Order: sequence, then C-alpha cells, then structure tokens
Amino acid sequence: MDNLNVTMLNDQFNMYYAVAKRAYEVGNGALAKRSYMLAADTLLKLAKVSSPKLKQARLERAKRLLQIADGIGAAVERKTIPAGSDDDEEQGREWAAAEVPDVHFSDIAGLDDVKKAITVRMINPVKYPEKYKLYNKKSGGGVLLFGPPGTGKTMIARAIACEVGAKFYVIKGSDIVSKWVGESERNIQSLFKTARADKLAIIFIDEMDSLLGRRGEDTHNDRRVNEFLQQIDGFAGKAPNLLLLGATNRPWDIDGAALRPGRFSQKIYVPLPDAPAREFMFNKSLKGAPVADDVSVGELVSLTEGYSGADIEEVCDRAKEDPLLRSISTDSVVQVSRADFLAAIKAVPPSVSEEEVKRFERFIQTGE
Repeated sequence: MDNLNVTMLNDQFNMYYAVAKRAYEVGNGALAKRSYMLAADTLLKLAKVSSPKLKQARLERAKRLLQIADGIGAAVERKTIPAGSDDDEEQGREWAAAEVPDVHFSDIAGLDDVKKAITVRMINPVKYPEKYKLYNKKSGGGVLLFGPPGTGKTMIARAIACEVGAKFYVIKGSDIVSKWVGESERNIQSLFKTARADKLAIIFIDEMDSLLGRRGEDTHNDRRVNEFLQQIDGFAGKAPNLLLLGATNRPWDIDGAALRPGRFSQKIYVPLPDAPAREFMFNKSLKGAPVADDVSVGELVSLTEGYSGADIEEVCDRAKEDPLLRSISTDSVVQVSRADFLAAIKAVPPSVSEEEVKRFERFIQTGE
C-alpha cells in the first residue's frame, strides 16, 4: 500500500474517532457505536501495513474501541474523556444506567421457585417496606443467580429491575478490568458511588466469575476482589436503595469471601427448563406463525429434554428458516411442518451436557 492510501486511512480513522466521541458526548449512542466500529475497522486495515510494533499497538487499540462500542450497545458504560487526551479509552469511567425493557416475571417460562425467592428477597422489600420493617426483615444485599448457560439469568435480572422500577446497571468483567494499575479499583469505586446516589438501583454483574475470581494466583485479580468486597461489606440492611445481583455459569470459580453473609449470601440455582417451561417457550415462539397441523407441541417438548431456553429458541428459529425461504421464492404462505422441527432438533443438540448439570448439583450440595 502506498503512502497516499496510508494517509487516507489515517484521515478516515481520525474522522470516525472524532465523530464517535462527539456523538457519545451528546448521547447519540447509535452513531457513537457505529463510528467506533468504523474507527476500529480502519485501524485493522492500517495494522496490515504497519511495522510489527505498530501493528500490535493498532490491533490492541482496535480491540479496545470494539469493546467500547459493545458497551455502548448495552447502554452500560460511559467514559470520561479529558480534554487533549490521545487515548481516552484508557481513562476512568463514568456509568450510565441501561434502559430496562418491558420484561415481567410473567414473560419468563417456569422457574416458580426462583421467582418466589427473588420476590421475597428483592422485589417485596421495595414494594412493601413497612411490612419488612414490622418483621425486622433485612432488605438490600446481594443475590447470585447461577446455572447452565442459556437458562434466562439475564432475563430474570431485567424482570427484577422492571418490577421494582429501579435504575439498572449491567456490568461485565470487561467493563471493570483495566491493564492500568489501580484503574480497575477506581472503576469499582465510581460504579458504587453512582449507583448509591440513585433513589433505587440494581447493579447486575454478568459473568461474575470473571470479575470476582478466586484470590491467590493473580495480584491484579486480588486487588480488584478486595476493592469489590470493601464496597459491599455489610451490604445487607445498610444500603436498602441498592440491590446487587450477580449471574454466573461457573459459581465454583468465584472467590468464597464474596459468597459470605452480607455479600452474595443468597444463591439461587436457575436450572434447565422443565417440561411445562419448554411448552411455554414453544407456544410463545409459534404464536401467530403459520404452523402445520402435524406439529405437536407435546412431541417437541418430549424431544427436547435437557435443552436450555437458548437451545429451544434456536430450534424454533431454524425450523422456520426453510419455510420462510420457500415462502419468499414462491410468494405464498408455507407452513412450518413437523419435518422442519425434527430437522432443526437434529441439527441443534443440547448445549449443556449431563456432566455439566451434575457439576452444578455438586456445587449446590458442597459449594465446590
């Protein structure tokens, strides 16, 4: 690539980057996300024609810009951009609450025991504070949702925020962790400071094992865990306006101190959907769709024992693909048949193995 084209790519990068920053500062998340992604894509093109050292630096920066774009898409993080900074993605962070979708417990299939535990622990204290005061029942504190992937833990978290009308901060380990010394701890401090200032807030930590891993092997992780524990120490009863909710597919990798009373003392298992829950999911997916008479939801339920909610969603989506394409090509309504579902089930095996389920059962019994 000649110097002229390299210069053009540099100019494009600077343009996209400037547009992204301005858009984010004025709250235009869609434009900011798109521009950060275009800036990252331009950096990747530049990396291909760079010296080894510069190539690595551009690849790393492109990765950081994509992480920022992903954070904007989740409406999670907002970064402070000091004037004159050449590398703002490494600066400290501010936090913006995510928009809470209109998701209620009635939209979630099954999990009655989970819903009951969450209602008692997190929803009723907000709706009936006088009753909890009468019974001297603590409110606030932390709850950990754990279980196989694809079982709806994130959807449960969103439903909680919707039910109580709370500000909702969706956090992943990548939003907190920084390679700069002390930056992760400052991110944690600013997160809790922002959330505590709200009338009612929920901090939802997705993939909690990536943020609060077991201590003793990585000094950066140890400092991060220590800071987080200091922030939530004595949480229950002391900050009734702030609810802490975590989710993980690997609870055994979380530092044990985080699961002690006063922290994430309530641990709730979110299992694979049972037969009634799977029936609910199939009926919801097929509602309003052109489905052939030979399709039996009961048969689909029996054929998907051990499937997660995400697996069932994928089965339904795949079953509709061929009829949809035939409908487009023939300009007619093509019904989704039993054969379409059987082919989809064959193509989509359960994503969670029996060994993984047994591992969760052992954790419930032993905590390991």
